[in-house]
Amino acid sequence: MKKLLLVMSLCLPLGSFAQETVSLNDLSFWKPTGKANWQIAGDVTADLTKNETMTTQAGKGILVNLPDANNRANLLSAAEYGDVDVEFDFMMASHSNSGFYLQGRYEIQLLDSWGVKKPAYGDCGGIYKRRKFIPQEYLYEGHAPRINACLAPGLWQHIQISFQAPRFDAAGKKIANAKVISIRLNGYVLHENVELTGPTGGPISEDEAPLGPFMIQGDHGAVAFRNFKVADLSGKPAVMAPIAYKVFYGKFKEPKDFLSKKPDATGTINNLSWDVSKQTNDFAQIFTTTLDVPKAGKHSFEFQLAGKYYVNVNGKELLPDAWTFSRDKRFAEMDLPAGKVPVEITVYKTDGWMPPILGMWVQGPSFRSTAYHSLASTLAGPPADPILLDAKEPIVFRSFTDLFKEGKKLKRVVHSVNVGNPSNLHYTYDLDNGAIVQIWKGDFLDTSPMWDDRGDGSSRARGALLTLPDSPVLVASADKGTSSDVPAEAAAYRPLGYDLDANDLPTFRYKMLGSDVEDQIRVTDNKYLTRTLSIKNPAGQVVRLALGNEISKVAEDTYTVDGKSYYIKASGATIESVGAQKVLTVPASEKVQYAIMW
Repeated sequence: MKKLLLVMSLCLPLGSFAQETVSLNDLSFWKPTGKANWQIAGDVTADLTKNETMTTQAGKGILVNLPDANNRANLLSAAEYGDVDVEFDFMMASHSNSGFYLQGRYEIQLLDSWGVKKPAYGDCGGIYKRRKFIPQEYLYEGHAPRINACLAPGLWQHIQISFQAPRFDAAGKKIANAKVISIRLNGYVLHENVELTGPTGGPISEDEAPLGPFMIQGDHGAVAFRNFKVADLSGKPAVMAPIAYKVFYGKFKEPKDFLSKKPDATGTINNLSWDVSKQTNDFAQIFTTTLDVPKAGKHSFEFQLAGKYYVNVNGKELLPDAWTFSRDKRFAEMDLPAGKVPVEITVYKTDGWMPPILGMWVQGPSFRSTAYHSLASTLAGPPADPILLDAKEPIVFRSFTDLFKEGKKLKRVVHSVNVGNPSNLHYTYDLDNGAIVQIWKGDFLDTSPMWDDRGDGSSRARGALLTLPDSPVLVASADKGTSSDVPAEAAAYRPLGYDLDANDLPTFRYKMLGSDVEDQIRVTDNKYLTRTLSIKNPAGQVVRLALGNEISKVAEDTYTVDGKSYYIKASGATIESVGAQKVLTVPASEKVQYAIMW
């Protein structure tokens, strides 16, 4: 039986289904190097205070480079790729340097760039420069990342790369440059549609080719990798046959109002388009065609239509009948066989205030997302201009904030305070809970949701975002509540607002468990946040510094949380277990200070 998954969302990552996970139980995915700097490990740890130092634990699943004077080989994949999407986690040792080469020729820089305010092409996520020798080495081009989204050394980071190989004619002459379609680092877009005129420095060859291996630089510093996923997208896309259409005119409320009618117009077109109708409203359309699928497997469909519509593919419902606005998109996935697969789209529109639009994209297990509509058919629904807020100086901005984790919405914080800093380190504070609920690096806020159309009062962080538990920091004991709790008694917590200092930075004030608390969060060294709690009359309470599924001590006064996603640095802390969770605590005192490093 074919599997069908429907997702009505704006954030389904197209192409994720086509990925193959690279086994790191051994080195079989890679060519032998004859050197000992590459190994497989079960866990790794990097010391924040020691340059290029990484320790390993026995096991499988992590690829580690530990170079020394005699073992400094680069690592090449055995397979070669053209158009490809690749993503992986990586960990940099402090002050360490490496690089990931597409086709062994185009380097994406991997570097400990923690705290760099204005990143250059050589910083983490940058596209490295090309080089010439005239007669000395000369570097040119290169592309700096939009922001510094690099995390602290010793933390796991995630990079996603979409690459288009150079194109060649039948005679082997290059007719189109290679292109980085996009690079995301820790969830933030660093590059989009960057043409690469030739190999960057240190390639396997200065000659370009349709295919080439991955290469990881192994001659600089300690670095580790895990969760490699690769989608080979060099195949030809599915071909859509000529499309038969029927058009009905009238104010139709549901399909039964027109399905039994004789159509007012019929015909055939080569690309989907709403304008087979002679009017922009009060019409229904039925499009029938086939997709010639080159390779069996899971296919992703994306639709953008105005009005009500439903879609059937291969004799099954792909999308049920639903109303959407011109800018809305719907996504679905379906396993398809190779060969000709029938497609039927039924749409009907009665909202005259809404511009018509019809767009359809499909991505398969071996080809990128491909449009099957005419360009003019989607021009009526361009995205709204974003309303962006920068933090060129310290700024405090009130809004609703929706908290997400792993793509799932956790809750809406209705009394949130977003605090921006020109250092490009920002946070959101929940006034209802006395909690830092998210922190991020990069640009400040997208306030479009507040003002676009009717608005919903929310804003969104624009950088590399880390969501934290929305939980009170001061509690009677470590086991009071969970990661999403609020005080059990209404009288336990009472917010008193916040004061701004001379630099317009807030100090939050509240009463909690009989104590007056001042809660101050400040950026330190352009790298991390320092939180200082001034507690008047502490009475045996506990300060919960972190909650997570996993908390580990990695150095004196330094702890990692949830699989090395961020650090807490604090003196005198204790790791406790509360049910399935771990809690990092210190006893409450008149002054408690700790750092959140990421």
